[in-house]
Amino acid sequence: MKSHFFSLKNLLLLIVLLASHQLYAQQSSSDSTKPKPKVVKATFEDAVLINNQTVQGPAKKSLELIFQHRFGVLKSADDLFGIFAPANIRFGFVYGVTSHLSLSIGATKSNRLFDVGGKYILIRQTAPHGIPVTVTYYGNVAFSALPEANFNNQDNEYFAANRLSFFNELMIAKKFNSHLSLQLAPTFTHYNIVDSLMEHNIIGVSFAGRYKFTAQSSLMVEFDYPITSNSENPQKPNLGIGYEISTGSHQFQVFLCSSDGILNQQIMMNNQNEFWKGKFLLGFNITRSWSF
Repeated sequence: MKSHFFSLKNLLLLIVLLASHQLYAQQSSSDSTKPKPKVVKATFEDAVLINNQTVQGPAKKSLELIFQHRFGVLKSADDLFGIFAPANIRFGFVYGVTSHLSLSIGATKSNRLFDVGGKYILIRQTAPHGIPVTVTYYGNVAFSALPEANFNNQDNEYFAANRLSFFNELMIAKKFNSHLSLQLAPTFTHYNIVDSLMEHNIIGVSFAGRYKFTAQSSLMVEFDYPITSNSENPQKPNLGIGYEISTGSHQFQVFLCSSDGILNQQIMMNNQNEFWKGKFLLGFNITRSWSF
């Protein structure tokens, strides 16, 4: 009787061990077939959308040339609706130092600005599960080459540092699907010297969005809102809407926007045009990329 008891006990133990092994095998098989998170690519087609930076950066060891052109405010047929009016232009280069870090330089006609900047991708969105957004920091410093008299302080003293302005932002973007990408960014602008009724520091927020409706074509929208206002001639929000064509190594954007400034600190500090009151202008951006 005792031997039968031990045989039954051993049989039950064997059944439990086999069942545990089967459950473990099924779990391992389920884990191996479960898709692993992958980095979401091409949240935007370009590092710039109309006037705003995006979370996107150039690939490692690649160089981008960007040419940005803004015609005058559309007024009448006398100046061909702003095309013959005084224009603002900027050209610059962006180089991908690593897959996360890029550096840029540029020159802008308005206020004779020369700028250097940097962009660093802090977090990348992953799918089908994992990190829900991409987070990127961007900052620049601009130097104005206007005559010295424009930078004297209230004591009529000149300092080279008065020529400097700074812009910083933290961009948070999400690619919802192959069509829609949205981005929100708190911003901070600082000018070393300003007129007496203007603020040195401007806190703002920017929005950028893209809807891609074909492999090469997208609709774009941007909105820049300065939360801190100047006492005299408060800044107006900038609104832009446009169309983008991308061919991989080339991106072409054509749009209407209310800001005639191109650098972000110009937009947050100086914009006086209101889109909904008919004060907007035609602009375009052209980007050319090379890989090394």
